[in-house]
Parts: sequence; structure tokens; C-alpha cells
Amino acid sequence: MRRARETWQTRLYQNRGIATALGILFVLGALLFFVVPKSRVPGFKRSLTPDTFSQAAVEMDNIPEGVGSEVFCIVFDAGSTGSRVHIYRFMQSGGKLDLQSDTFEQLKPGLSSYADAPEEAAKSLTPLLDSAMKTVPAELQAKTKIKLGATAGLRLLPEGKADIILGEVRKYLKTYPFQLDNATGVTILDGADEGGFAWLTLNYLLGHLGKPEDKTIAAIDLGGGSVQQAFAVPPAEAKKAPAGYITKLSGGGRAYDVYVHSYLGFGLMAGRAAVLAWEEAKAANPCVLGDHQGSYEYGGMKYELVAHPAGASFNSCSKLVKMVLRQNLECGAPQEQCAFNGAWGGSVKPTAFYVSSYFWDRATDAGIIGEKTAITWTLKPNDFSAAAGQACHSSVSGLASSFPNVEASQAPYLCLDLSFLHTLLTEGFKIQEGREVTLVKRVKYQSQEIEAAWPLGAAINLLS
Repeated sequence: MRRARETWQTRLYQNRGIATALGILFVLGALLFFVVPKSRVPGFKRSLTPDTFSQAAVEMDNIPEGVGSEVFCIVFDAGSTGSRVHIYRFMQSGGKLDLQSDTFEQLKPGLSSYADAPEEAAKSLTPLLDSAMKTVPAELQAKTKIKLGATAGLRLLPEGKADIILGEVRKYLKTYPFQLDNATGVTILDGADEGGFAWLTLNYLLGHLGKPEDKTIAAIDLGGGSVQQAFAVPPAEAKKAPAGYITKLSGGGRAYDVYVHSYLGFGLMAGRAAVLAWEEAKAANPCVLGDHQGSYEYGGMKYELVAHPAGASFNSCSKLVKMVLRQNLECGAPQEQCAFNGAWGGSVKPTAFYVSSYFWDRATDAGIIGEKTAITWTLKPNDFSAAAGQACHSSVSGLASSFPNVEASQAPYLCLDLSFLHTLLTEGFKIQEGREVTLVKRVKYQSQEIEAAWPLGAAINLLS
């Protein structure tokens, strides 16, 4: 045994150079395994567009620890069904804002439920204000700006009642120590307001604020009643714009001229009604599946679903949607600058598009978004047309096997909806078939997933 052990030791000594080299290689391999990031899951699309137009989190407005000052901003989103508050905490240094946290609370019912009790409407916000008082340090409360933006619900109240409620809300907010602007602190937001602030939110979260106009992204938000488009334009283009199209917004240490337009009546639910109400198609609509009967109700009106004798057709449905968009209406400028429904679209076109809300929902229904956990997804308009072609060629009873994600109540409209989305993008907003757009539900900002909604943009605008 002693001789064998000596032989092993002797051999190791004689080959000590090789053993040392192998040891070094093993250590380097281990370091690479634990240090180098693992590759992405195959098939999972990046949340950034393929040309990496959107920058990574390291290029955002990160402020080093120990630099800057702590600031808060309180934004109320007073919707039709409830009231919500976002209490944003930032670190601020110069023109930079680094979001640290978003304390969120909500309650029901909304302000519009107190149409005949305006004082009670104001006091209904007390639990949300109590949360703000607990979140914002006492020494910063007098410096903290506060804003309430009311949306759809209050717009529907009889004339005068909304103003009375907002007056009581304004009076009640002033009993708290926060900063409230008399003119703009409590308002009813229109579609352009929401679209502009949402544009700020997206560009902030994606790291584009402070950059030139052509390095920012365009935002298209499809709601039920309207669709909004917003994108930054250079000063020369802003000067050519008709009144009402350009909004001044601030963020990233600079001001922007932002084209914002809200197309009322061209949201997804309103769009359905417009397509079904088109006079020439009432008796035979190519967007209605052949085996479906019934009616669609929207805005207090009922629309009968009458299929075309030849059945539904994506091509025919798209032609109908194009007519509904009224592309040929004049907008007071050269026709190539007109978007649709008589709106001015400008001569400067965005280079990157982020679309949200019902675009996301219908892409999920159609199986276009391939990951259940995805919060952004890159696609092309012709992905919608491919899905629409399949949906229009199907029957209501057969949709479940081809589109298992769609709810039964929404299945009869899938052909119409997907055709509408595709035509809206390509004919309405002039986005080419092969052009990549990014669907967005939330945006990952540092370690947080942030909703790409208007309140954050309103806060950024207030603090910039």
C-alpha cells in the first residue's frame, strides 16, 4: 500500500503543471456559471422593441444614494365606479425624478354617486386623505402638491351638479396641509388630458424624458368610448398645428410640445356600435358571424346583429371599418396630414409606438400574447389581421377551440374587434403592416411593475 501511495504522489508531482492549469480552468468556469446572467427563456419576447429603442433601467433617472431630496406628490383618480389615490415618493435632483414608491388606496362608490349630496362626495375621500397624511412625513406635507382628476362618471351628471361636487371637493382638500392649485388642482379630465399624462408616464418609465422628441415614444390608448394618441413634436411642427392639438408638458428637466388627440366615439365598444349602425350594412353586416343572432347594447341604444348571407369576412369587415373611420374627411390641412374623422394628424410621424388597454385585452383573447406572465409584448399589425381572418372564418360555436382565451360573452364580436384594431392601426394611425409596435400592460421600472396610467404622468408634470 505504501508503494502505491508513493506512486500516486509521485505522478501528481510530476504533472503538477497540468493539475494547476485544470484547477484554474475549473475556478473560472465556476465563476462564469454564477456571475454571467442566464439566457432568456426561448420564445419569450423582450419587453423592449427589437431595435432596443427603449432603454434599459440603468439609463433611467436613477439618483445615487445620498444625492437629491425626498419629495411626494398626491394624485386622486376619481373615476365613475370609485376613487383612487396614488401617493408617489420620489428622490429629486435638478431635473431628475427617481420614483421610489407608489402607495395606492381605493374605495367605492365614486364621486358621481353623490350627485345630490356634494358635501358627502367630498368627505367620501377622507380615508384616502388619511392614508396620505400617514404616508407623507409631517415636515414635508406643506410642500407636497396634490391633484384630483375626475374622469367619465362626473361628465355624465346633469349640467351644474359636477361643478358643485368639484367645488366641495376643492374646499375640503384645502382643509388639509397639502399644496392645492386653485385653477388646476381639481378638474374633470378630458381625453386629451388623460392621453397627455399617459404619454408622460410611459416615457418616464421607459427612460426617454429629457431626450429629443424623436427619441420619445408615441402612446395610443384604446378605451371603450374613445381612443387617444399622443407623441412629442418639434417646435416647428407645433407652430403649424391647428388649435387644440398641442399640449405643453414637462418632464426630465425640459418642456415638450405634445400632440394629443382623443377620438371620441372610436373606442372599442363605441366602435362596435358604429360598425353595426352603418346604414349600408344594417341588413347584411360582414363583421357579424353567420351563426350569431341577437343584439348589442351601447350608450342606451340597441343594435341588431344581422350577418351577411355570405358570412363574415375579414376583408369586407375591414373595408366597412375603414368607411366608419371616415378617412376622407378634410381636416383644414393637406389631406396627407389628416388622420381620420376629420382630425389633423400632422406631418411628423412617430418612430416607436406603445399601445395599451383594449389592444392588450383583445391580443390576449386572440392568443397573440404567448406568455401569461407578460406585461409587454411586441407584435406587428398583421398579427391582428391574421387572427381576424381566422375569427371571421369561424362560427361562434367553433371559436372556443381556436380561441380558448376569449370569454363567451365577447366571442361573437371577435371578428369585428380584431378587424377594427387592425384597421385602426394601419388606416387610422397610418402604421405600416410590418412595423413593430409594443403592447403594454405595465412597465417594469427598476424592481417594480408600474401601471402605465395617467396619474404618474400628472405627478411628474406637477413636479417638473
